[in-house]
Amino acid sequence: MDTTLRSQLFRVIDVETTGLSPAIDRVVEFGWALVSGDGTVENRNSTLVNPGRPIPADASGVHGILDSDVADAPAFDEALAAFPEFWEEDLPFVFHNAAFDSQFMRSSPRFVASTEILCTMRLAQNLIPQLGSYSLYDLRAKLGIVETLPAHRADADVATTCALLGRLVDRYLDAGHEDSLEGLTNLSKIRRMPFGKHKGQLLSDVPGDYIDWLLGRDIDDELRDALRAVR
Repeated sequence: MDTTLRSQLFRVIDVETTGLSPAIDRVVEFGWALVSGDGTVENRNSTLVNPGRPIPADASGVHGILDSDVADAPAFDEALAAFPEFWEEDLPFVFHNAAFDSQFMRSSPRFVASTEILCTMRLAQNLIPQLGSYSLYDLRAKLGIVETLPAHRADADVATTCALLGRLVDRYLDAGHEDSLEGLTNLSKIRRMPFGKHKGQLLSDVPGDYIDWLLGRDIDDELRDALRAVR
C-alpha cells in the first residue's frame, strides 16, 4: 500500500518567460501536470501565451519561442482558464526553483500564493548536498531521468520535474523522514547558503555578522526569511 506522500497529488508548474524580472517580463509558455508523489503523472498539458510585448532575442535563444509563435496565443489569464481541471482542487504547488516561477504566477488571481509550495531545487539541495549543480537538467542527468522532449520548454520541464519529484520523495522516505506533506515541504526550504564565501554551509552555521550584512542587502524574500529564522 502506498505511503501518504507517494499517493499525495501535487500540481507541478513551469513557465517560460521573456526574461528574468517578474516586474517587467511576462510569461510566454505555461506548462502543468497533476502528479502523485511517486512520480505518476495523472494529467499534463501546456500552452503558448501571448506576453503582450516582444520576446527578446536572448530569451528566444534559451527556449526557442519567437514572437510569431505567440502572436495568436491567448493572454496569460485566458491561458490559465483553459485548464479548469488543474485549478479545481486545492493541491500543493511544485516548482523547480520556486523563487523564480512562482513570482510570475502571482500576477494571476488563479494562483493562490498561500497554498503550500514545494521547491524541488531546494529539496534536492537538502537531500543530496554533495552535488555541485542543482539545475533541472543537471539533476536529470545525475539521477538518470530519461526525457525525450526538448529542453527549456514548459512541457519538457514539467515532465522532468514530475520525475524528479518522484525520485526525491523516494530519497526523503528512504532517509527515514516523516511521511507527511509538512515534513517534505519543510525540507524544501532554504537550509544552506546558496552563494558567497559560505556557500553550501548550513544557515545555522553561517557567522552572525555575515547574516547581518546580508540582511542589509538586496536579497530575495525566501532567503531573507530563512536567514531571519536562524538569526
